[in-house]
Amino acid sequence: MMDKAPASLVGEMSIMDTSGHKQLKWKMDNLDEIAVARQTFDTLVKEGYSAFGSRNKTEAKQTVKEFDPTMEDVVMVPRTVGG
Repeated sequence: MMDKAPASLVGEMSIMDTSGHKQLKWKMDNLDEIAVARQTFDTLVKEGYSAFGSRNKTEAKQTVKEFDPTMEDVVMVPRTVGG
């Protein structure tokens, strides 16, 4: 039997950009929503974004190299350019 995340758990990705930020949420037991979040994560990383995440919203965020659908909180930050 495969372990499934509780239906109540929701992951949230905050995407920082020039307009402020966008939110993307997924239910941890919804494969379609996870696929969209994973694709968004991978696309943003390829565009030069840095990712920071934590398993729950109270933990300190760590640098994330690949998408983990069990993280409750992910922040995507664009590459900063010196000025």
